Amino acid sequence: MSKKSRVWLAGALVLVLLLGAGVFALFRLPMTKSSAAEAAAHDLAEEQLNSDVWHQKDLAQGLFDRVTKALGKRVDLRSVTVDDITEAEGRTVATLDWSWANNDGESWEYSSQLPLEKNGLFWWADLTETAIHPKLGKGGRFVLRANPGGRGKILGADGEVLMAEGKVIDIGVHPSRLEPDTIGRLVSGLNDGVDSLDLDAADLEKSVDDAAGNQLVPVVTLREDDYRSVKSAIHHLPGVLFSEDTQTLTRSRGFAQATLGSAGAASAEDIEKSEGEIIAGDIVGRTGLQKTFDSRLSGPGSVEVFAKGDPTDDKGGKTKLTSLHAFDSQDGEDLETTFDVDIQTAADDAAATAKKPAAVVAIRPSDGHVLAVANHDPAGAAWDRALGGQYPPGSVFKIASGLALLDAGVKPEDDIACPKTVNIGGKSFKNAEDEVLGTVSFADDFAHSCNTAFVSSADKVTGDEVADAAAQLGMLGDTSAIGAKMASVPADDDEVTHAAQMIGQGKVQTSPLAVATMAASVEAGETITPQLVLGEALDEAKSDDGQGAGKGTGDGSEPPSLDADAAKEISTMMAKVVTEGTATALKDVPGDPVHGKTGTAEYGEETPPRTHSWFAGFQEDLAVAVLVEDGGFGAEAAVPVAHEFFDSVN
Repeated sequence: MSKKSRVWLAGALVLVLLLGAGVFALFRLPMTKSSAAEAAAHDLAEEQLNSDVWHQKDLAQGLFDRVTKALGKRVDLRSVTVDDITEAEGRTVATLDWSWANNDGESWEYSSQLPLEKNGLFWWADLTETAIHPKLGKGGRFVLRANPGGRGKILGADGEVLMAEGKVIDIGVHPSRLEPDTIGRLVSGLNDGVDSLDLDAADLEKSVDDAAGNQLVPVVTLREDDYRSVKSAIHHLPGVLFSEDTQTLTRSRGFAQATLGSAGAASAEDIEKSEGEIIAGDIVGRTGLQKTFDSRLSGPGSVEVFAKGDPTDDKGGKTKLTSLHAFDSQDGEDLETTFDVDIQTAADDAAATAKKPAAVVAIRPSDGHVLAVANHDPAGAAWDRALGGQYPPGSVFKIASGLALLDAGVKPEDDIACPKTVNIGGKSFKNAEDEVLGTVSFADDFAHSCNTAFVSSADKVTGDEVADAAAQLGMLGDTSAIGAKMASVPADDDEVTHAAQMIGQGKVQTSPLAVATMAASVEAGETITPQLVLGEALDEAKSDDGQGAGKGTGDGSEPPSLDADAAKEISTMMAKVVTEGTATALKDVPGDPVHGKTGTAEYGEETPPRTHSWFAGFQEDLAVAVLVEDGGFGAEAAVPVAHEFFDSVN
């Protein structure tokens, strides 16, 4: 074939391809109004406006995304179909049937009209806000507001209601209506009538001065019973305003508050951080069990859809919202816990006697049920240090290191010297207040909490054996599914660190929950796994957290079993702590004898170091741990709190 022929052939092929592409493009364009309507409905259902039916795809897509963005993760578009095509007054419209659904599959259906326009041989669709919903005007969009049902209750033993929605009174002041002495009388009436309320009149005066215009200044929200106690003193004051609301409340003010937690209306920050999971009007768990089990307590999260107008037509006021559809609200589910009302009340009262921040955890050894978790802070609202705190345990950890020594062959009657100081690896260890016992039995060293005896015995056990003993006592179990922490006992081979860990220092860290579990395991004679939440809620939480049930060492493996005879020997030595050792103040507690162990745990960099105060023990089928932060010696701060607790229980 000649060169000229090849050129002509190539040209012909190009022409054929171009014509083919043109014909293909031609047939892609909608040539009938029905094909245009069907193409538009298909695109809208897919939420991707890709076909050539739209005048300007990018503008149409942008409008659709802006209008529907707020529906986010709560409402899904299921289908858009063509119902009919009509013509009137020279105008052609396609009636579209829309079907949306919430996360529970409940439907929201309506119809709208999509304008169609013929231009030459082809039909085009013109997307407007009204074409998406008939009540949306130009510039309008969908807005979601939460439509929650009742929040689930938190229940205790025997179905006792521990936390549920209750009435509260919001108290505020209107700056322009105040008389000169109103604030002083209001603050005085509130502080006198509500225990532990400590409002400052000067702070409130400043808030009033800083308020813009006639802006309402909130003062305090009171439980209904607290409001009744002060109503006569403050209700008549000029400029003071009162409004009723509901809030999730504990059964009484302060009852296990830090652990049960709190819930409240979602803030702007909550909404922004959630990336669409939380919307305006949602009630969210903020702390404690309310936060950990928020999805169960809050329920499915129903919503109401509104049409919001063009903000440029606002005219200085709030943009009008028009309700389009409210999905059925559903109540959250209750959460079953092991709390015992009487034991919890005793724990709260006992913790409140401490002069510094304190925690009390009570466990029933026979079944591992956590009966009480109390947190107290004289300076104000307490955080849940009982379940979430991590502290050096000091000498209460001698229960675990003592068990390791017993497992290694040491007997309670064996003589182990208790000198004033012992040097290990160049570091000097000493006893509290420079105590010297001389050569006494291991049981006496334990009863009087002799540091030097335990430190000098460190070479009888390895770091792994001490960690195993802690695991046998339940200290290393996994409680992350309930938002709690246990203990960390690294098996450190460093000579000095290992010696320090024999007396609960070094790298050992623990929560009061883990210390109470340790005491409960001794009394039970087997490894106890603490239980705080019961039923399917806990199974769901473990599944979500990737954890299984049962006893563990923190790394998922099973701990060595606790030897019942060794536990009995530790129990006998704990009895001696009370009868003649560091916790003799508990000898007069009513009821069966108390078994215990005190602890003084050094922390920080000061010289001399500051110390936390601990007590761990049990009486009959009730084990308890007490922590007083920065409390000094265990016998001086933690033991009195334990005494108050046992007295209240008995």
